[in-house]
Amino acid sequence: MAGIGFKLRKIFSENSMTAKLKGVFFATFTTIGPTLTFIAMLLLITYSLDQYGASEGDRLFFSASLFYLFLVNLLIAGATGTILSRFIADQINDGSVENVPAALMGSLVLVSSLAALAGGAITWMLWRHTDVQPGFLLAYDALYLVIAITYSVMNFISAIKEYGRISLAFLVSVLLGIASFFAFHHLLQLDLLLSILLGMLLAFSLIDIILIYLVLTFFKGSAKTYFLFLGHFRRNLMLFWGGLVYMLTLYLPTVIFWFFSELSTPVAIFRVAPAYDMAMFLAILANVSTTIIFVVKVETNFFEKYQRYVSSLTHGTYGMIEKNRVSMVRTMNLELFYIYEVQLIITLLLTSLGIIFLPMIGYGGLVLNYFPILSISLYTTNLMYFTTVFLYYFDDQAGSLKTMLVFFAVTLVATLVVLRLGISYYPLPLLAGGIAGWIYAFLRLRNYLGNINAQLFCRTKT
Repeated sequence: MAGIGFKLRKIFSENSMTAKLKGVFFATFTTIGPTLTFIAMLLLITYSLDQYGASEGDRLFFSASLFYLFLVNLLIAGATGTILSRFIADQINDGSVENVPAALMGSLVLVSSLAALAGGAITWMLWRHTDVQPGFLLAYDALYLVIAITYSVMNFISAIKEYGRISLAFLVSVLLGIASFFAFHHLLQLDLLLSILLGMLLAFSLIDIILIYLVLTFFKGSAKTYFLFLGHFRRNLMLFWGGLVYMLTLYLPTVIFWFFSELSTPVAIFRVAPAYDMAMFLAILANVSTTIIFVVKVETNFFEKYQRYVSSLTHGTYGMIEKNRVSMVRTMNLELFYIYEVQLIITLLLTSLGIIFLPMIGYGGLVLNYFPILSISLYTTNLMYFTTVFLYYFDDQAGSLKTMLVFFAVTLVATLVVLRLGISYYPLPLLAGGIAGWIYAFLRLRNYLGNINAQLFCRTKT
């Protein structure tokens, strides 16, 4: 999140409701912009498919194809995002900013290659085993690359100050996607599913072009060290595995239920669990605010205290070190429990509203049964992750990886158990894994803080 904290602290220092809303708006698009855009498009797509009378088979196929696309790109982002963020922060702190735009170009090659392999394999299977039209396949394959690039660029835009343009880029791109859908479907008379896919492709392509332009023009010069960031994968191997394991575990029950559960439903080459998938999607919506709250609170309050403390380790007296340590720990505790409490209120409120209103729009049965538990499950996993982020601040990579391994192990075992217990228990694995990982991360962080002076001072001196 290099860079966003300075802007947010400046905005929130104005101490007005307008400034606070502006800060939240900026934090939203510089953290979960792609995910929020994707969710908004999925909601519009669902509405459009209903309005245009698409068949149940078409709706299931399109939803499944987009879910697989989204999952593949989330896994790529989980594998590369933590390392890229660490590299960017290190280069800015070292004054080697010319390596940042070079890393942008190199990372685009990396994520595009990964997306091309995964998306190409899925597209090839669709071509071999279905009668999907070639135009749809080409657009679908291209969308893998475009969205992978969007997630990769998001690691860089927090280092620049063009937050107004960033926010505008997302809004304008969504409007372009909607307008292009009407143009393709109504004016050019293209197939409904192809028109939606082309609208998404144009929207995310415009987002990519604008964001890449903003990053490259913000950093005036660029070295030719395009793949220097790859060295960070070797030096921060536990950070890499932690990010990948977290994202993999988050959707581990989903994938297992796709192939081995009573809910498993074949759709073309895909397998889905419609009731669980929809409940999971709604649970994500109920918890989407967690990232925004975390970034706003940490970057505007904690980060400044953290910088003072780390600086005093090398340039301050013992009295200064202790004063800044106490201030930092107190602030961290306040902000951490603030996030716990506020997000719990938001999750419970949205979940309660969902229970009331979802049946009115046609969602009931298993979806309604799964939704409340999955909402709380996502709450626990999100807070486990953001508790772990504080371990990142103190460079406790071993602790962060162990947290994710606890999350993975408990979730996997619980998933295998509920497969035998029956469909009523399917929402429980993420809840069990999230609680276990959250407790471990919290205890690890508390123990680390008990000896933090020695931990960081020794590392600083070496």
